[in-house]
Order: sequence, then structure tokens, then C-alpha cells
Amino acid sequence: MLDTYKTGKAIVKFFQNHCHCLAMFRTNSRLDLLKVKKTRFASHYILLQRLITCREALATTVVTRQWKDWVNTCTNDVKHQARVIVLTINDDSFWMEAENIIAITEPIYSVLRFSDGEGPKMGEIYERMDCMVGEIKDIMTKDDNPHKDDFVEVESIVMRRWEKMNLPLHCLAYALCPKFYHQQYLNTPAPGGTIRQAPNTDKEVMTNVLEAFSKIADSPREQQVLREQFNAFIMKKGMFALPPVQLDAFTMEPIEWWVSYGSETPDLAEVAKKVLSQPISSSSAERIWSTFSHIHNTKRNRMNTTTADKLVFIHSNLRLLSRSTDGYKHGAHAKWDIDPEDSSI
Repeated sequence: MLDTYKTGKAIVKFFQNHCHCLAMFRTNSRLDLLKVKKTRFASHYILLQRLITCREALATTVVTRQWKDWVNTCTNDVKHQARVIVLTINDDSFWMEAENIIAITEPIYSVLRFSDGEGPKMGEIYERMDCMVGEIKDIMTKDDNPHKDDFVEVESIVMRRWEKMNLPLHCLAYALCPKFYHQQYLNTPAPGGTIRQAPNTDKEVMTNVLEAFSKIADSPREQQVLREQFNAFIMKKGMFALPPVQLDAFTMEPIEWWVSYGSETPDLAEVAKKVLSQPISSSSAERIWSTFSHIHNTKRNRMNTTTADKLVFIHSNLRLLSRSTDGYKHGAHAKWDIDPEDSSI
């Protein structure tokens, strides 16, 4: 897989380093080739995905008369590089391997993009990780997949990383999402050939839920209250047993559901609203630092921290307010800040 990435990177580098070559490519493609810095996550995925998208344009470029005339005017070293590039672009095995890599890594990329986004997502990350492993299994264990024997190793790498990152808070948030107990969700097929189960039937989840309660509560009595109210929630007692409440459990956002129906278990509802509101990555904070670097730069380095903080606050909130406008929801610039083709993730 690493050799395929290096080959794809060499193609992108060759085109970007030769302006005539790049100009010919751009006449055949509406998209540019991407070479993302390694400091960005999913740099391998982004590069190969764009190459696959531009495959036809690349193949068209290297067979034109203009390309051949340009190669004839180049030095011997560039001629040799161009021949290798042409052979690679016309090599079906290279593209097949690139597509296999993209198929295997796409579930991981989707989870990363989900985690990088803004909003209350703590309740979904545990379930998405489970689905990600199942999706990778479905892809890699196909009979025609050349990497089917590598699934055990890939699964081991992913799970080691997840175990290092997984916290009791993730399990508690997962267990407090009402939709994961709804029968309509439990009846949907799960990736990897597994059967969906409610969070309270998972030993690992419940062990971490109890550990989270012990850290949140200030006394054994408060822990007991949280356990009793959690039991009322999963057993659908009192208000939780009403049909409209159960229906809304599948359709409403978890925080909104707890705000509406949490009066049955007030202490647990307060915990649920706080836990489910937690961010799952530092992306939001890092975006603030990026904004700060644009405002407080070398030309404005005498600006005091109070003024800089206010400008960053205004900039960030204007960005949030723009999402409620009609121009953000519709038109040519709809959802401009979450473009899936943007390399600056």
C-alpha cells in the first residue's frame, strides 16, 4: 500500500513541478491534483482519491500530441520521468490497488471527518467506531479483495488505537443516547455481519458507565441515585414508557430529548445534557488558534490580548451566525465551510 501511495505522490509531484504539463492537464480536468501536507490527517486518502477522480483526465493528457511534443523538448532526465509517469497512468494494476486502498480507508476517513466537525457528537462516536470496524471487515473479507488475509492485522491496529483513546465518558454518552435502545435502530443490519445490541447489553459499555458515574458523583448516595435513574431510563419506566416519548427517542436529537422528557430522572438528565454536549476532538479549539494567528500577526504584534480576544470572538460568532442565513443553506456558496473536496480539513 505504501508503494502505491509513493507512486501516486510521484505522479502529482511531476505534474505540479512542470507548468506546461500542469497546464495541459487542466485543459482536460475541472479539478486540480492534491498533495496534502502530512500534518493534515488522511493525506494519503485525499491524494489517492483525487487521483482516481482525475484518472480519465490524466489518461487523456498523456496521449495528446501536445504532450508528446512537450516531452521531446525536455531533458533526458525529464523524458525518463515522463515515460515512467505514462506507464503508471496506463497501468490498470496501479489503479486497482489505489481503489482497494481507498475502499479500506474510507470508513476511517469518514469517522475522522465526523470527529473533526462541530456540534454535540459525543453520543455517537462509540457506535461509529464499531460500525467502522464492521465496514472494514465487509470490504477486506470479500473473496476478490487481495488484502483479505490482512484484516486481522488491520483490526488489531485500529482497536489498539481505539482502546488508547476510548474513555468511560464515551461509553456513558453512548449509553445515554435514547435512539440506540429503539427497536427500529436495533432491527437495522449492522456492518460486519453482527447483530445490533442495546448499550446496556454490552459488558464493556456498562463497566465504563459505572466507572463514569463513580467519577461524576460526589458521594456513594449520588452514585446510587444515578444508577437507579439510569435503570428507569433503560427499562422505560414512567414517562419513558409513553409511545410519543419512545417515538421521539429515535427521531429527536439526544440533548433535545433529555431536555423535553428528562423530568422523570432529573439528576440523570442533568448529567446527560452535560456529557452529550462535550466535544469529541480539539478541532474547534484549534480553529480558534488559527483565527487568532490571522488576527495577531507580525504586522499587528502590538495588539493587546483583550482586543485580540474580542476580534476572535466576533469572527467565530459571525461564522456561526452565517450558517443560519439562506445563502449558507442554498445557492452557489451553500455550506462553504464543510466542502468535502476541501483539502484544508
